[in-house]
Amino acid sequence: MSTPYNGGPSSQDPFNNNEFGTGSSANNSPDSAAGAQGGSSVYGTPDNVAGSHNYGYNGYGSEQAAGYDPYDVNAASVNQGAAQLNGTTLVDGTYGDGTQPHPINNPAVNGYTHIKGTGKMNALEAWGYGFRQTFANWQTWIVIALLLILLPTLASAFIPFVGFLFGLAMLFLAPFLYSFALAQTLSKHWKFDGMKAPTYGSTLGMALLVGLISTLISLVFIVISAMIFGGSIMATLSAVDPAQLEGDPMAALPLIGAFFRIVALTAFLMLFVTPFLVFQVWYAADNACSFGDAFKEGFSAGARNYLQLLLATIIYMLLMIPVALTLGLGALIVVPAYYLALAYAYRQVSGGPVPTEAQI
Repeated sequence: MSTPYNGGPSSQDPFNNNEFGTGSSANNSPDSAAGAQGGSSVYGTPDNVAGSHNYGYNGYGSEQAAGYDPYDVNAASVNQGAAQLNGTTLVDGTYGDGTQPHPINNPAVNGYTHIKGTGKMNALEAWGYGFRQTFANWQTWIVIALLLILLPTLASAFIPFVGFLFGLAMLFLAPFLYSFALAQTLSKHWKFDGMKAPTYGSTLGMALLVGLISTLISLVFIVISAMIFGGSIMATLSAVDPAQLEGDPMAALPLIGAFFRIVALTAFLMLFVTPFLVFQVWYAADNACSFGDAFKEGFSAGARNYLQLLLATIIYMLLMIPVALTLGLGALIVVPAYYLALAYAYRQVSGGPVPTEAQI
């Protein structure tokens, strides 16, 4: 459980503070430009009106409100900007109108102008941010990709047992990648300053839960695919001469092709399920709400941004082509960009601080 940044009591409402722009307290639904989902008197503790989300509470299942004063936030963020708030609840279950500044907004300190997310994802914007920030902070992100992604992958390819250990280690290192990407969206000046993941346990738990659900669904799709192509596989097996396989490995190609159809259909079906399981881990990593609510909100965010998530996934699959052509070296750029793109998309869909180029 993370510790909130408590900036101390403030009599000022961040949403009505002239420092942050509009002075409007209207909160927008992602499906309505003007529809309010409940007022907010102190950021992080929304009024408990009917239909409001259970956001804005410190930790998971805690009833202690987590608030902060915008002036203290900016005063405390003199080193790496608002990245020091990583792990603090920065969403309240409401959404911006696309122009409303988020309460942490301070371009001079953070290097970004932070706009409150509208609840809607833009896949092209997200990928654009991912690549821009990967190159802008390449000293950090390419090194992270090298140590946490590429080396374990190469080890898995050439040393099976060691690769298994690296793969297991990657499972436990994944929460750090989520945390790093979220921190980068809070401050353009963020640099790696140690293995820090304020919500490590909940992030790992959610990743395991989502992974288990994905595995079970894929097994169902494998069975369905086998039922569809089972006849052709049996016909191929009966036509293959085992003695011929020993002398001519190429004779196994028809059999390999038959099994490949099962794999391809399974992957195709999983493509349409994946959008529902993308954001759960991000909600947990951001300490946005309780563990159970993180799963529900992730599912809801995926449903209302389904087509954009499909587009983002297809872009990722296409980018894997140059990764393969470069024998994996392209992953040093594509994988960090992928995590940063999803972090940006999460800020959009959750109503969090969306980083845009600062106009100082």
